[in-house]
Amino acid sequence: MIVYIDTEFTDLHDDNGPIRLISAAFVAENGQEFYFELTDSYQEIDCSEFVLENVLPYLDHSKFGLTTVEAALKLKAWCESLGERIQFASDAPLYDYELIKVMLVNQNVTIENLDKKAQYFTAVLIEHKVEKYFQENLNANRHHALCDARAFASVFAKVSL
Repeated sequence: MIVYIDTEFTDLHDDNGPIRLISAAFVAENGQEFYFELTDSYQEIDCSEFVLENVLPYLDHSKFGLTTVEAALKLKAWCESLGERIQFASDAPLYDYELIKVMLVNQNVTIENLDKKAQYFTAVLIEHKVEKYFQENLNANRHHALCDARAFASVFAKVSL
Protein backbone atom coordinates (compact mmCIF):
# COMPACT_ATOMS: atom_id res chain seq x y z
CA MET A 1 0.00 0.00 0.00
CA ILE A 2 1.23 3.47 -0.83
CA VAL A 3 1.26 6.10 1.91
CA TYR A 4 1.61 9.66 0.62
CA ILE A 5 3.76 11.76 2.91
CA ASP A 6 4.60 15.40 3.30
CA THR A 7 6.64 17.23 5.91
CA GLU A 8 7.28 20.77 6.94
CA PHE A 9 10.71 21.65 8.25
CA THR A 10 12.73 24.62 9.42
CA ASP A 11 14.54 25.57 6.22
CA LEU A 12 15.61 24.24 2.83
CA HIS A 13 19.23 24.92 3.79
CA ASP A 14 21.18 24.25 6.95
CA ASP A 15 22.45 27.83 7.34
CA ASN A 16 20.98 28.03 10.86
CA GLY A 17 22.08 24.53 11.87
CA PRO A 18 20.63 21.18 10.89
CA ILE A 19 17.28 21.09 9.11
CA ARG A 20 14.67 20.17 11.71
CA LEU A 21 11.33 18.44 11.26
CA ILE A 22 8.29 20.53 12.25
CA SER A 23 5.32 18.43 11.15
CA ALA A 24 4.52 15.36 9.08
CA ALA A 25 1.44 13.92 7.43
CA PHE A 26 0.71 10.46 6.11
CA VAL A 27 -2.30 9.61 3.94
CA ALA A 28 -2.74 5.96 2.97
CA GLU A 29 -4.36 4.81 -0.25
CA ASN A 30 -7.27 3.49 1.83
CA GLY A 31 -7.92 7.01 3.17
CA GLN A 32 -6.52 6.57 6.68
CA GLU A 33 -4.49 9.52 7.93
CA PHE A 34 -1.89 10.29 10.56
CA TYR A 35 -0.55 13.76 11.30
CA PHE A 36 1.66 15.26 13.96
CA GLU A 37 3.39 18.49 14.87
CA LEU A 38 6.58 18.22 16.88
CA THR A 39 6.76 20.29 20.03
CA ASP A 40 10.40 19.64 20.94
CA SER A 41 12.45 19.56 17.74
CA TYR A 42 12.93 23.20 16.74
CA GLN A 43 12.75 26.82 17.84
CA GLU A 44 11.54 29.79 15.80
CA ILE A 45 15.13 30.99 15.44
CA ASP A 46 15.83 27.79 13.44
CA CYS A 47 13.17 28.68 10.87
CA SER A 48 13.44 30.52 7.58
CA GLU A 49 11.30 33.57 6.92
CA PHE A 50 9.16 31.45 4.60
CA VAL A 51 8.45 28.95 7.38
CA LEU A 52 7.75 31.70 9.91
CA GLU A 53 5.17 33.22 7.55
CA ASN A 54 3.68 30.17 5.79
CA VAL A 55 3.98 27.18 8.12
CA LEU A 56 4.08 28.09 11.80
CA PRO A 57 0.89 30.23 11.83
CA TYR A 58 -1.17 27.21 10.73
CA LEU A 59 0.03 24.75 13.36
CA ASP A 60 -2.22 23.63 16.21
CA HIS A 61 -0.04 22.08 18.91
CA SER A 62 -3.00 21.80 21.27
CA LYS A 63 -4.62 19.34 18.86
CA PHE A 64 -1.69 17.71 17.03
CA GLY A 65 1.39 18.42 19.14
CA LEU A 66 3.62 15.47 20.10
CA THR A 67 7.13 15.10 21.37
CA THR A 68 9.55 13.40 19.01
CA VAL A 69 9.41 10.18 21.05
CA GLU A 70 5.60 10.17 21.01
CA ALA A 71 5.50 10.91 17.28
CA ALA A 72 7.90 8.09 16.40
CA LEU A 73 6.00 5.54 18.50
CA LYS A 74 2.58 6.64 17.24
CA LEU A 75 3.79 6.62 13.62
CA LYS A 76 5.05 3.06 14.09
CA ALA A 77 1.73 1.98 15.61
CA TRP A 78 -0.28 3.68 12.85
CA CYS A 79 1.81 2.22 10.01
CA GLU A 80 1.71 -1.29 11.46
CA SER A 81 -2.07 -1.01 12.03
CA LEU A 82 -2.51 -0.75 8.25
CA GLY A 83 -1.93 -4.50 8.20
CA GLU A 84 0.13 -4.78 5.05
CA ARG A 85 3.45 -3.77 3.57
CA ILE A 86 3.62 -0.02 2.95
CA GLN A 87 5.79 2.28 0.91
CA PHE A 88 6.03 6.02 1.45
CA ALA A 89 5.62 8.23 -1.64
CA SER A 90 6.78 11.83 -1.77
CA ASP A 91 7.52 14.63 -4.16
CA ALA A 92 10.62 15.45 -2.08
CA PRO A 93 11.95 12.22 -0.55
CA LEU A 94 15.36 13.75 0.15
CA TYR A 95 13.58 15.94 2.68
CA ASP A 96 10.36 14.15 3.61
CA TYR A 97 11.53 10.56 3.81
CA GLU A 98 14.99 11.41 5.13
CA LEU A 99 13.62 13.55 7.96
CA ILE A 100 11.22 10.76 8.97
CA LYS A 101 14.02 8.17 8.79
CA VAL A 102 16.29 10.33 10.96
CA MET A 103 13.51 10.78 13.52
CA LEU A 104 12.87 7.03 13.67
CA VAL A 105 16.57 6.12 13.89
CA ASN A 106 17.22 8.73 16.59
CA GLN A 107 14.33 7.29 18.62
CA ASN A 108 15.42 3.70 17.93
CA VAL A 109 12.05 2.91 16.35
CA THR A 110 11.61 0.49 13.45
CA ILE A 111 8.42 0.22 11.43
CA GLU A 112 8.27 -3.48 10.58
CA ASN A 113 6.03 -3.22 7.50
CA LEU A 114 7.75 -0.20 5.91
CA ASP A 115 9.62 -0.59 2.63
CA LYS A 116 13.13 0.81 2.94
CA LYS A 117 12.84 2.87 -0.25
CA ALA A 118 10.35 5.64 -0.83
CA GLN A 119 8.68 6.26 -4.16
CA TYR A 120 9.34 9.58 -5.84
CA PHE A 121 6.83 11.46 -7.90
CA THR A 122 7.56 14.67 -9.73
CA ALA A 123 5.41 17.47 -8.39
CA VAL A 124 5.74 19.40 -11.65
CA LEU A 125 3.87 16.65 -13.50
CA ILE A 126 0.93 16.78 -11.10
CA GLU A 127 1.00 20.47 -10.20
CA HIS A 128 -2.16 21.36 -12.13
CA LYS A 129 -4.05 18.52 -10.42
CA VAL A 130 -2.77 19.60 -7.01
CA GLU A 131 -3.77 23.16 -7.80
CA LYS A 132 -7.26 21.94 -8.65
CA TYR A 133 -7.41 20.17 -5.27
CA PHE A 134 -6.66 23.45 -3.48
CA GLN A 135 -9.20 25.33 -5.63
CA GLU A 136 -11.87 22.78 -4.68
CA ASN A 137 -10.86 22.66 -1.00
CA LEU A 138 -10.78 26.29 0.04
CA ASN A 139 -10.06 25.49 3.69
CA ALA A 140 -6.89 23.60 2.78
CA ASN A 141 -3.65 25.52 3.30
CA ARG A 142 -0.68 24.98 1.05
CA HIS A 143 2.48 24.26 3.00
CA HIS A 144 0.50 22.48 5.69
CA ALA A 145 1.79 18.91 5.66
CA LEU A 146 -1.64 17.30 6.05
CA CYS A 147 -3.25 19.40 3.34
CA ASP A 148 -0.37 18.72 0.95
CA ALA A 149 -0.42 14.96 1.62
CA ARG A 150 -4.19 14.90 1.10
CA ALA A 151 -3.74 16.71 -2.21
CA PHE A 152 -1.15 14.18 -3.38
CA ALA A 153 -3.34 11.24 -2.31
CA SER A 154 -6.36 12.70 -4.11
CA VAL A 155 -4.37 13.07 -7.32
CA PHE A 156 -3.01 9.55 -7.21
CA ALA A 157 -6.33 8.00 -6.18
CA LYS A 158 -7.14 8.36 -9.87
CA VAL A 159 -3.69 7.54 -11.28
CA SER A 160 -1.34 4.71 -10.41
CA LEU A 161 2.27 5.63 -9.53
